[in-house]
Amino acid sequence: MNIYDKITPEGTQDVLFQDCIVRQEVRNAILSLLYRRGFRPVMTPAMEFYDLFGANRYFAQESMYKLVDAQGRILVLRPDSTIPIARLTATKLQNETDPVRLCYCQPAYRANPSLRGRMDEVFQCGAELIGAAGAKADLEMLRTAEDCLQACGAQPFTLEIGHIGLFKALMDELDAPGAQKEEMRQLIEAKNYAALGDLLDALPASPAADLLRKLPRLFGGAEVFSQAERLSPSPAFQAALAELERLYLHLTQGDTKAQVLVDLGLVNQAEYYTGVVFRGYLPGVGQPVLSGGRYDRLLDDFGLRKPAIGFAIHLDAVAGYLQQTSPRAPLTPEVLVYWEPQQSVQGFALLRRLCEEGTVCESSLADSREEAAAYAKAKGIPWLYVAGSEWEKIEIGKEAEE
Repeated sequence: MNIYDKITPEGTQDVLFQDCIVRQEVRNAILSLLYRRGFRPVMTPAMEFYDLFGANRYFAQESMYKLVDAQGRILVLRPDSTIPIARLTATKLQNETDPVRLCYCQPAYRANPSLRGRMDEVFQCGAELIGAAGAKADLEMLRTAEDCLQACGAQPFTLEIGHIGLFKALMDELDAPGAQKEEMRQLIEAKNYAALGDLLDALPASPAADLLRKLPRLFGGAEVFSQAERLSPSPAFQAALAELERLYLHLTQGDTKAQVLVDLGLVNQAEYYTGVVFRGYLPGVGQPVLSGGRYDRLLDDFGLRKPAIGFAIHLDAVAGYLQQTSPRAPLTPEVLVYWEPQQSVQGFALLRRLCEEGTVCESSLADSREEAAAYAKAKGIPWLYVAGSEWEKIEIGKEAEE
């Protein structure tokens, strides 16, 4: 027997019973809300040509699962949904009236060798607003993401917002090679202060280097803006900070259900995002359940210049949280329907009628009424219906028949 024929590949999992139901409920709640907000569903292939991802600078090749097609061309399992949707928009929807609102629910595959415990197969529901720039579009997508989590019943949750322009403004002033700048980005995102300090110590002293030491520590509420305002006179830095502050003020007004925090160390995928970036967290979940941001230059790769912003929700992380906080009872049939072979017409008629009425029922494959009753008792099914010209209703565990 092969040692791999009874296990799943690392980073994947089997999903059973109630977990499947909760995942489906989360998916339906998110998509239902997005449809009502005017987002139209799309799907992209699970397999894409390697060139779609490998030719751009957004994903390291070692993070992608690769395979070869019948013509010897290299394919990858989709590591991200936004880039294929950008391709789809540029090739099939380029004449659509802006803004284009699209949504999806599909898995992404990304290797996480350094993050044990993270899934490599991640089911995501997300939305993309393409062809709209400015604060109004940013606010719409953040509010929509917030409402999606609320629609799932995932509360309380925390929304963290940042702006990639702050990091980029400091990087433009820093005298360091590109590889070192990317390493700094990763250290800031991980809030690894010690390693970041060591890296900056090796560079010539500069105001930008000093500011980068402070950036990942700027986290909290409205007070962050007054602290950050004094850090850099750079017009690009000040413009990004002002844009983020306006967004924060809008988000914290009204009946927001999220705790909104500012994180100036939120610098994920600096080459991918161009403006506001955000993440959502649920208590006790060790990874973001929501991530997104503005990516105004991504569609340029496909010959279509349009601003865009989007987000994705980690379906399994939300479903897992809901199962922990409000576990669903096991789905057990309420009724077992039994019939003799010559009564199959009546048996299926009764089965169909019960299903149409909303009763969870199961047909019995037993050879006798006694076997059917024993099966119902073993499975915890409370009622046995015996079909015939006159059907009987038997409460399992009791001798009385109705």
